[in-house]
Amino acid sequence: MPARKSHKRVRSDAEQLKQQILDAFSANAKRHGIRSVMMAELATELRMSASTLYKLYPSKEALALACVERWAGELGAAEAAESGPRDGFERFMHWVDAWADANARLSPAFRRDLQTDYPSVWRRYRQEIRVRKERGAALLRPVLKPGIDERVAFAVLNMIFEEVLKPELAEKLRITRHELIRTAVTIWAAGAVDRRGKLRAIKTENKTEGKKR
Repeated sequence: MPARKSHKRVRSDAEQLKQQILDAFSANAKRHGIRSVMMAELATELRMSASTLYKLYPSKEALALACVERWAGELGAAEAAESGPRDGFERFMHWVDAWADANARLSPAFRRDLQTDYPSVWRRYRQEIRVRKERGAALLRPVLKPGIDERVAFAVLNMIFEEVLKPELAEKLRITRHELIRTAVTIWAAGAVDRRGKLRAIKTENKTEGKKR
């Protein structure tokens, strides 16, 4: 029994160290880019030997992958953290807030380094982006105005996302990227989303269900 407890403690200590390393790496890499983080300097900052660091994360690519996976997990948790009844558009705007927060934390330098230096991790990141956009599209489809071509609507929305993620525009307008994303999407939704029509449809469905019961 003591040996088993000791093994669990060692594993727990290792996991704690891994989280500390990832915390320090993520904070620097997300803000200044992956290239800005030197493994030797990271080990010094964490007051550990380089050999300990490389034992837990054998390469900077492994750290970049862990960073992206944590980012995806945090975004997924933020998307899921809904409270109270919401119509489709409100759920979508909750998704937008989660998306805006998560993407505002990734600097252009981080994405540039990821795409240039770690193509396999970049593909993982882009895959996660596609999954999240599909979730947003699923929330929006039921509330699009009649007659709106959803392919065009989503293509325009995607262009908005790509443009407002650039920090230059937010800096020029002197607002945060989060505010910029939310405002741009709200303007887009004014032309594409039929909120009252959807609410009427929901109420009608509820009345129909009530009569059936």
